[in-house]
Amino acid sequence: MNVVPNTEGERTVRRLQPLRVLLSGRDRRFLRVTSFLLAQRGYDIQESSPRKTLESVERHRADVVLLETNDSRTMAARKIAALQALSVAPSVLLVYDDEHEPWPGLLAIKKWTPIDILVEQIEAAARARPAPLTESERAYL
Repeated sequence: MNVVPNTEGERTVRRLQPLRVLLSGRDRRFLRVTSFLLAQRGYDIQESSPRKTLESVERHRADVVLLETNDSRTMAARKIAALQALSVAPSVLLVYDDEHEPWPGLLAIKKWTPIDILVEQIEAAARARPAPLTESERAYL
């Protein structure tokens, strides 16, 4: 990151590389619209089907995964745990439908949230990204 003073004396943080965001889900319309809007904001966006999420995260080295799911809580929790166990360990932001309640303890956001709020949540998730596992920690997995 690069810290640059602006004209009012405040400091602004700029990334040297765009944040890599992987959008994973079944709702193609949501993925396309969100992908377009985030790309307009300067993010490096990739899309993936739910089945290929793990492969895509490793291949694209995503910083944040937006996981749009209608699966049961158990299936979504397993997917999140698998993502967090990867050596590249992205932050996971769960995208849920209006009729479902947010899950305590997870970074989650309602589907079709205004883009400004989604961007804030992605930035917060990126800051909360877990440190990569060390070799000795991976040996225990």
